Amino acid sequence: MITITLAVLFGTILLGMPIALSLITTSVVLFIINGIGSIPLIAIPQNIVAGVDSFTLLAVPLFILAGKVMNAGKITDRIFNFANLFVGRFRGGLAHVNVLASLIFAGMSGSAVADAAGLGEIEIKAMVKRGYDPEFSAAITAASSVIGPIFPPSVPMLIYAGLAGVSVGRLFLGGAIPGIIMALVLMGASYVLSLKRNYPKEPKPSWEMIKIRFIEGFFPILSPAIVLTAIVTGITTPTEAGAVAVIYSIILGLVIKTLKVKDLPRIFIDVGIESGVLLFIVGGVTVFSWIITFHFIPQTVIGMLLSLSLTSITFVAIGVLFIIGLFMNPTPGLVMAIPFLLPLAAETGIDLVHFGVLSVLVLSVGLLTPPVGLCIYIVARVGKVAVEKVLRELLPFTIILMLVCIIIGYFPQIVTFLPDLVFGKAM
Repeated sequence: MITITLAVLFGTILLGMPIALSLITTSVVLFIINGIGSIPLIAIPQNIVAGVDSFTLLAVPLFILAGKVMNAGKITDRIFNFANLFVGRFRGGLAHVNVLASLIFAGMSGSAVADAAGLGEIEIKAMVKRGYDPEFSAAITAASSVIGPIFPPSVPMLIYAGLAGVSVGRLFLGGAIPGIIMALVLMGASYVLSLKRNYPKEPKPSWEMIKIRFIEGFFPILSPAIVLTAIVTGITTPTEAGAVAVIYSIILGLVIKTLKVKDLPRIFIDVGIESGVLLFIVGGVTVFSWIITFHFIPQTVIGMLLSLSLTSITFVAIGVLFIIGLFMNPTPGLVMAIPFLLPLAAETGIDLVHFGVLSVLVLSVGLLTPPVGLCIYIVARVGKVAVEKVLRELLPFTIILMLVCIIIGYFPQIVTFLPDLVFGKAM
């Protein structure tokens, strides 16, 4: 049964079928070949609808909308200038600004692609102008963008929460420390490379400039603080917090006059299409999970791996997720892997919040690896640099981020410390 499932699933994907349709097609084939007793075929569309009938998943289009509004409102310029106040004075200053700006923007968009496309143009242009190599500028832009799905709020983590039935608040807090660690190691690597290549520092800003940049950047960076505080304190649900983020970003863009009302319909349409695709994938994975669970496929996989130690199982999960990340973006890869790996994690006692953050992190690193690494192609296009040159410069950053994945995999306390501190230890 496992052989048939994998053959149909990967066969349809290799033929170019969208991931959601591949999952549904595989489910239908398994249903027809094996039959499910007296259950009618209509159970498949019913499960698809049930998969997206979730109040938590309603937050997905809202956070996507908030990020796109921030991008359209040119908030990214203010974030970049604000970050420059703190880390620009060190050797390789604009590389550090690049990373810190991505960390801040991650708290608004929750998306690596939004970061690479939105901040990327500003960051690469500024770095090249100051004498940085274009390929290095593009590489650090791509590497820092993968903080987006890790640092709260995160769209892939919302998807995982809906699929795994895990607290969104715990997941968001669980991603905070790993996101900061990613930023620190990327800055460290940038500093070493900047010393070697003699990249410049930024001049120390005057008090007047500090005042101006702080005023310009204060309200944009307030957005993630409002969202996270509202969720953690229980003032709002994650979905309501998403609505607050949308309203705040629209008002902010209109007040500072960087967003026009006429831009909103186009943004709404783009978000509607993107959200529809994501939620269709969630519906596809729901029916796929139902079918393979009925046929005891996850249980069979668990039986094959239960003889391994917990550490080995964690390592196996990291390896499987990394391979999937080579060929799929984080959200499709997540919904592809979860039906197989989540029961294994639950059976072997792996904390599901830790597993969710780790899964998103490993899959996000796939955005920096060929053949599908979307962020590579975005920064190469924005920076007008050959893809192979970006890949060469990206190699040390990718290796460092994979080491972070392994460390977080073996030390779950890095993820669970903040959620346990705020919400109490999970039972």
